[in-house]
Amino acid sequence: MKTTHINQNFCFFLLLTAFCVALTSTTDAQRLIERNQILNPLENPSLNVEEGKTMWFSQVGGWGAFGNYAFSRDENHFWYQELGAYFELYRSGNSTSVAITTQIEFIADDDNDINFSPRAIFWEEGILFTSRRDGFFLQAGYYHRCKHDIDNLNLGEERATVFGSAMGRVIIPVSLSRPGDALFSLRLDYYTITWERRIPRENFEFEPNIEDLSASLMTNIDWRIRLSDQNFISFGGYAMTSLYDADLRSSGKISVNIGTDRGIGDVQFGFHLEHLADSGIPVRPKAATLAGFGIRINTSGSIR
Repeated sequence: MKTTHINQNFCFFLLLTAFCVALTSTTDAQRLIERNQILNPLENPSLNVEEGKTMWFSQVGGWGAFGNYAFSRDENHFWYQELGAYFELYRSGNSTSVAITTQIEFIADDDNDINFSPRAIFWEEGILFTSRRDGFFLQAGYYHRCKHDIDNLNLGEERATVFGSAMGRVIIPVSLSRPGDALFSLRLDYYTITWERRIPRENFEFEPNIEDLSASLMTNIDWRIRLSDQNFISFGGYAMTSLYDADLRSSGKISVNIGTDRGIGDVQFGFHLEHLADSGIPVRPKAATLAGFGIRINTSGSIR
């Protein structure tokens, strides 16, 4: 009965996620770098700490991604690169973790003779507390983020943003075809720092504006279908709804990848489709529907 109950909840949240993604055709939300994965240091299979014992500086992990928006893009997006890392400062058994994390998302367009022109960079760092409970995980932390243009002097425009949030998240492992083959997470962010600069200044009136942002709710899913002990197909994505003053705005993504687990790391290659009604780049907020392919490398277990 317990498994059936969990699967019913999982199906419900899948429907909720699909609904939120459907909303993205008309609405928007801010761009979070960590939107593309679920980070949980306690799930790294290469580290096992006996209950009752503690470790300091216990592990390091990370991820990287590179790809091209070959199927759908705008004038600001052609290539993307993601780099991220976490450093676990403290571990108590396999039940408690405190880690710091940092990551960047780099965007390039094709506006030069080599079709690779740096356009914008999103930067983020945070601290993350994770606790293992009976059948799920609880997380709390704080993330600080900023976005800056690159090589934009010829445009005569600039859009820079700074936004930080306190966050809480629940992560639920779900068994569909195999034990723990799917993950669902629900995350709430409350924004304590919101700042935006636009040059020329008259563009400041166009919405959405980061300074109006107060909270966001995000769901993530990751489902891995095993083809063998090492190889798998993964289906994943996110849906996020944010509160700007009295307006609710949403964003979402779906992805399909084929991957292999080599013990210390996963390598995945696949397709993704994302809608951002505000990509965070142009000085006048603008929609972007992005579809492409890419390669991704993750630390096994702790990053899904």
